[in-house]
Parts: sequence; structure tokens; C-alpha cells
Amino acid sequence: MAWIRETVRSLLRDRLLDTARDLVAADGFDRLRMTQIAAVAGVSRQTVYNEFGSKDALGEALFRRELELCLNGIEQQLDEHPGDPHAAAEAAALFTLRLAGRNPLVKAMLTATRDGEDGLLPYLTTRAESAFTTATAMLDGYAATAWPAIDPDSRELAVDTAVRLTASHIVQGAGDPATSARRIAEVFVRVARA
Repeated sequence: MAWIRETVRSLLRDRLLDTARDLVAADGFDRLRMTQIAAVAGVSRQTVYNEFGSKDALGEALFRRELELCLNGIEQQLDEHPGDPHAAAEAAALFTLRLAGRNPLVKAMLTATRDGEDGLLPYLTTRAESAFTTATAMLDGYAATAWPAIDPDSRELAVDTAVRLTASHIVQGAGDPATSARRIAEVFVRVARA
């Protein structure tokens, strides 16, 4: 019976996050209210608070879920280029930049109105270290397995650099995603000495 409870709770959490994501995409994080999520999702406000505790915790959960989806997509891109670090890095960066460009939550983060609240933008800027750590650990583990000949210190530095450059391109909206991805891949292979 415990698995049924966990499944129901997981489905509820997903529904609440889907609702919050849609509301943030439409009106921004600053205007989001827990009561609004509850009304749209068809649950009580207390249910939303029981699940997330606070609006900030909800924002972090939204960002974490998008990061997880992005990392899964990146891994698929890397899998398509197992023997070519440059092609893999370019495909991963291009996927990420294009995803960010069409992702309504990322758009809401980048165009947030700053009416006294930080919105979600800090998850890509001042509070991004956790996201960088997660992404870097996943990608470094992947690179260590896929390209074991690359020196571990160079590989770790290259992965960290590529992650931070990609995030910078997302926040700054720097030009054509294909050109940016090519340049990020070039930096990756040069730093990694691949």
C-alpha cells in the first residue's frame, strides 16, 4: 500500500508543478500565488503548502524539474556522439540553448518583472551553484566513461567551463544557438585537450 501512496503523491506533485509552470509562463513567478495553483489544480491551498512549504521551495522544485528534463535531453544528445567529444559537446550545447529558447519557464525567468521579488532568475545567476554542481557532476561522470583517455583534471575543468558558458549564453541570449554551440564545443575540446 505504501507504493500506492507514493504514486498518488508523485502524481499530485507533478500536477501541481505542471500547473505552477503554466501559471509562471503566463504571468511570471512574481505574480504566482499558492491559492491560484490550488484553484487551478483543484486542491486546497493547504495541499500546495504541504507539498512545497513555501513559494520559494516551489520555485526551486520547478527549476530542479526543468534542469532534470534538460539533463536527460543532454544525455541523449551525448549518446548520439560517443566517439567524438567535439560533436557531443556541440550537440549538447545546441540542445540546451534551443530548449532554453523555447522553454516558457526559462523565458519567464529571463523576462521577469522585478517588483521587489527575485523571481526565478537567481536559479540561473546568483543561486545557480547547485544547478552547476548537478550538471557538472552528471556531465563529468558521462565524459569520464565515454572518453577515459582525457586527463581527469582537464576533463573536469572543460566540463565546468562548458556548463558555465552555456548558462551564460542562456542568460545573455548571445546570438545564434548553432554558432554559440560550436564555440562552446571548441572551448570544451581545447580545455579537455581531447
